[in-house]
Amino acid sequence: MAGTSHNSSSKRPRRTAPPPPPPPPRDNPAESLTDDLLVEILSRVPYRSLCLSQRVCRRWRRVISHPDHRRLLPRYHLRNAIAGIFSMEPYWRPLVDPHRFQTVPAAEPPPPIDHSFSFLHKCERIRLLDGCNGLILCCCRKLSNPDVFNYVVCNPTTKKSFELPDLDWCCSKIARLGFDPAVSSHFHVFEFAEEYLDIDGYDHYLRLNIYSSKTGEWSGEMDSGWSTEVGTLNRPKTVFFNGMLHLLAVEPLSITDSKLVAVDVEGKTWRTIRLPHDEEGHPLYGAHHSFTPYKEELIDLSQGLLHFVSTASNDATKLSVWVLDDYDSERWSLQHIVSSMHLLGRAISPYLGYGYVVVSVQERKMFFVVFGQDRMLMSYEMDKREVCFIHKFGCGYEKRYLPYLPLFMESLADGP
Repeated sequence: MAGTSHNSSSKRPRRTAPPPPPPPPRDNPAESLTDDLLVEILSRVPYRSLCLSQRVCRRWRRVISHPDHRRLLPRYHLRNAIAGIFSMEPYWRPLVDPHRFQTVPAAEPPPPIDHSFSFLHKCERIRLLDGCNGLILCCCRKLSNPDVFNYVVCNPTTKKSFELPDLDWCCSKIARLGFDPAVSSHFHVFEFAEEYLDIDGYDHYLRLNIYSSKTGEWSGEMDSGWSTEVGTLNRPKTVFFNGMLHLLAVEPLSITDSKLVAVDVEGKTWRTIRLPHDEEGHPLYGAHHSFTPYKEELIDLSQGLLHFVSTASNDATKLSVWVLDDYDSERWSLQHIVSSMHLLGRAISPYLGYGYVVVSVQERKMFFVVFGQDRMLMSYEMDKREVCFIHKFGCGYEKRYLPYLPLFMESLADGP
């Protein structure tokens, strides 16, 4: 009898096991920190480590880039010493010809710096004009159209750049840069236009045009708002401080009498700050008679205070460092004095090319370049009164030198 056969080996459908439950979230102690505590911790890490911390998560990036935290984080208050010094030749250079740049001794090795500015691909000829808190202001020109030029603000550490609109070339204009990363990521370019006044035969810069990276526009030329007429603003060093550009100038009828003048980013506030003077109002430094054999002066910002370096009005062999202790009352105090014999090991002889130029003052250390055939870069420790040789630039015509402090900002003119 035929019957139905059953295959005992036939498979029954298996029940699929449910997926295992996800593991409980791991506790992240950093997530429990408030923004204030996180800023307190991040303010203690090294400069470069802070930049890497932005990649941890979106929250860390937001906290680090927030405007309220700029003054607390090392990325913005720039406590590090300068990394090196550019020599600024008074002529146009092709990009294939690197600008001479010399590093200076520091506790930490400097980051890679593109001192050839090879990342400025549209620029065929370049001149360095100014630097401020890690950014460099350049003037770029094309051989195909030499009558047109444009300013470029760049960061040779991150190789980022910002190109301003083209302008007509004019050799009588002087441009300076204003930038404070502790306040804003935006910068300003101050362009002084020359007006020749036939008073004493000297040039006077009486008109100003200001570019703002926030608006992307020039303000339009405006008349000088300083109470006294000033001229000869082509000094190698300016300081952007308290939202104002500070620079040394001279009065037209007394070209040996220096003044410290300042203007804000909107051209609304103009100020003249009196340099160190005696009880009768006579300047102690910064005023030099025509027979004075040598004159050297500089303004700089160190440890949050304006510094003024100058030879004496009656003795060019002495160099003094003054500090503006009270910005509002214009009260200066003498911080240090040193003789040229101690700095140079010989008496000043500018007629033979043996003078010197002060480049920067940073935290009780002064950098200067000795003129002559070798153009030696030196440093001077004020507390120890020690002079140290750094580098020999060699012969050349440049008398302007630009100190550079690296800035690790990935973008320019981005944010508040």
